[in-house]
Amino acid sequence: MAIQLEDFAKQVLFGTSMEEKLSFPREEILDTKRSDPIKTPKQLSRPKHLVLREEGVKAGHPAQSKLIDERERGRLLHFFGNHELLATELMALAILKFPEAPASFRRGLLETLKDEQMHTQLYMHRMKQCGVEFGELPLSDYFWRSVSSMEDPLDYVTRLSLTFEQANLDYSREYGKIFASVGDRSTAGILDKIYRDEIDHVGFGLKWFRRWKAEGKTDWEAFRERLVFPLSPARAKGNFFNREGRSEAGLDASFIKDLEVFSQSRGRTPYVYWFNPDAERFAARNSSEGVDAGTFPVQKDLALLPAFVAKRDDILLLPRMPTSAFLGELKAAGLELPELKTYESEEEVSAPSLDRKLRGLRPWAWSPDSVLFFEENFSKLTRSKKPDTFWNEGIRALHSKAWAAAWAKSLLDHIPHEEWLAPTSAFAKLAENAQGLQRICEGFRSAGCSSLALKAPFGTAANGMRRLEADELIDERLTRWCEQTFEEQGGVLVEPWLDRVFDFSIQLEMGKGGLRALGYTRLLNNARGQFRGIVTNGFCQGLDSELVKFLMQRVQGRPRLYHWYESFVLPELEKELAAAGYEGPLGIDAFVYRSYDGRLMLKPVVEINLRYTMGRIALELGQRNAATSVGFFEVVSKAQIKKRTGQSLSEFCERQTAAYPVKLSEEKKPRIEEGTLALNDPQQAQGFLALYHVRRSFKELAL
Repeated sequence: MAIQLEDFAKQVLFGTSMEEKLSFPREEILDTKRSDPIKTPKQLSRPKHLVLREEGVKAGHPAQSKLIDERERGRLLHFFGNHELLATELMALAILKFPEAPASFRRGLLETLKDEQMHTQLYMHRMKQCGVEFGELPLSDYFWRSVSSMEDPLDYVTRLSLTFEQANLDYSREYGKIFASVGDRSTAGILDKIYRDEIDHVGFGLKWFRRWKAEGKTDWEAFRERLVFPLSPARAKGNFFNREGRSEAGLDASFIKDLEVFSQSRGRTPYVYWFNPDAERFAARNSSEGVDAGTFPVQKDLALLPAFVAKRDDILLLPRMPTSAFLGELKAAGLELPELKTYESEEEVSAPSLDRKLRGLRPWAWSPDSVLFFEENFSKLTRSKKPDTFWNEGIRALHSKAWAAAWAKSLLDHIPHEEWLAPTSAFAKLAENAQGLQRICEGFRSAGCSSLALKAPFGTAANGMRRLEADELIDERLTRWCEQTFEEQGGVLVEPWLDRVFDFSIQLEMGKGGLRALGYTRLLNNARGQFRGIVTNGFCQGLDSELVKFLMQRVQGRPRLYHWYESFVLPELEKELAAAGYEGPLGIDAFVYRSYDGRLMLKPVVEINLRYTMGRIALELGQRNAATSVGFFEVVSKAQIKKRTGQSLSEFCERQTAAYPVKLSEEKKPRIEEGTLALNDPQQAQGFLALYHVRRSFKELAL
């Protein structure tokens, strides 16, 4: 006597007892009767004590100490058992939904279903031995919701075989080792059996996936395209990535590498990041039009930098995808990355319309170009906002160095005077035309300031500053720059060139709850005041005692520097930001200088940058340092490296990283003890390379 495959699948799917769900026929199973495809049932038939719930118990990563307790083991096995039962039911559903699928595919489904029945029984028996009855804890329906909406057999193998069963190549092996380590050989043996079966199941799905996927697509491309949010490749892996098992299942090396470095939110609503370093130029013109792509190589080369601020559940939009090999190096160094997505056209740069709710939009800086870039995604925000929330005349005014200088002078006029603070004469003055520029320069020089700095109100140190040496006249070249700046930005700032001995920045975040200080970073600039790099975890290391005392003298239990900013500067700045409606990152650049009479003085505000800064990147990178290690973050150009070494960027990077390979600490979450790491792909870099050097002591940085 024989039984039809279709009838057996109905017994499993619609059965209301565990006997119906888990008994496998002794009779021959035929596949000669094929009815019309069924629709996915609205509610899964199960015994009452095994009903699924959206708020069902989820398993966290178990502490080894907890699993010494038998009942804790049983709770974990309860979670696993539900997954195996769901896999059994989903395979029965696939048999009934896709009657026209090839006979060999349906026969393979039957064999994997039989394995899943056995896995469920093994877990049920073992959890009972641990004192836990199947069904005594709430059961999550996430697995069912994610797979049961499948529309064709390709959906089935993509979602179940290549996503959830592939993830089990990691989980079954990891937990097997954990159970073995606490002496539970019985459970470890069950997990080893399941691990071996999952290799076969993934291999089965992969065979059919390759047969049915879109022609001309790689396995990875087809896999990514076929998954529908909230499913993503991130769901196809566990806590500890198992390359060996995937290779045994037949996945090729490139797929395995791409999956290993892939990241996407598993539930938390993401922030979306984008690197737009030309923001000040768009801010200057108050328009997204009419600015050439003068720094586009910077934007293209360094587009990955916001990844080191973002969290794993966030999204970073890139003009091009770094190679998997490079992303693997970052991962091996312990740097977790957000989900990386590319935007297509270089001519019309705009964010893709993202298919989910978004917690927030995070460009490098808000300016007209970033408002235009994110135009299609404002409606996706969980807290609805209009574009003028991010960019308006009030926020534009705060971008100006002229505003920062005037605000800093006003601040010093209204707070208690300290002899170690710079006088207001040390701050910039705004010249609105050539005559005013000449008059201000003469005034500073008559007061004893021999060298001067000329700055554009909107602009970075690299493209917005000129130095005028003692008695140097404004030549034809500088005159042209000034005339252009007058025309485009309405003025030129002039300030004394001071004898700087220590540059630093304060990294801040303005939110609904107010302005927060995140940390203080030590900047290294060249002789012309242009950015060289940033020291991490070594704010005062290598400084002479006089300077350390100046910075760190205790006031009300806090270093004087921190106390003064957080007591006087930040509360007043918070008011200005709130009045303009600004929320997001910002940084204050400042420095200590030596006055004409030899005293150390603080110029508390040089610039206020309403954006992410390289200091913020360095601050985040410093958290990846081992406790006693010191780091140095720098950006080098192709021209600098060519002049210094005669090498290309990739050659220079290869020699640096070979000379100083990354070594991680032996912590549960390893951090970098020493080594040099590229932060953007050296094989793709055309003009700029970001490097992070970590050493065990400040002296070893050789700055």
